Amino acid sequence: MGELTATAVLMMLPRRARTPVAVLVDAPVPSSLRLDVFGGRDLFVRMRRGPGVHGLSEPYREQSRDDYPAESEPAIIVDSDRYVQARFACSASVFGATDVVVLVPEDAEGEAPSRIRIPIPSLDRPSWHEFELVARTRMECRYRIADAADSTPTGGSRALSAL
Repeated sequence: MGELTATAVLMMLPRRARTPVAVLVDAPVPSSLRLDVFGGRDLFVRMRRGPGVHGLSEPYREQSRDDYPAESEPAIIVDSDRYVQARFACSASVFGATDVVVLVPEDAEGEAPSRIRIPIPSLDRPSWHEFELVARTRMECRYRIADAADSTPTGGSRALSAL
């Protein structure tokens, strides 16, 4: 199991679900993505233009496949073969809601990362919240704050590059 430093948090609210969905990525922010993990092929399109900003949650709106040009295929396909569902302690401070389904990319061996750093918005001093894996079941992984003595997520001080 490796480590993941997310470069962005992609936030979606599927039309048929009450629970927000977040996808962690460790690559440039895509213009679109397709969620294949809930038994459908839901397409989401990025709402903002321009480059990603460190730590800023990127909002995506659900788009009908009929309204999206065929030549504009999704930049990322999120499926259960390459992503694992996860829950995080103190998720409201990281994702803005207490009940968020987070999809985390698996490593090359198909394992969930043992440690995850999630960016914190900052223009002058980018940092992150750090979490560690505490349990993995067939259905999901659970992450807690890396330093269990802390009651809120802690941030690193080493700067990460902007997207």
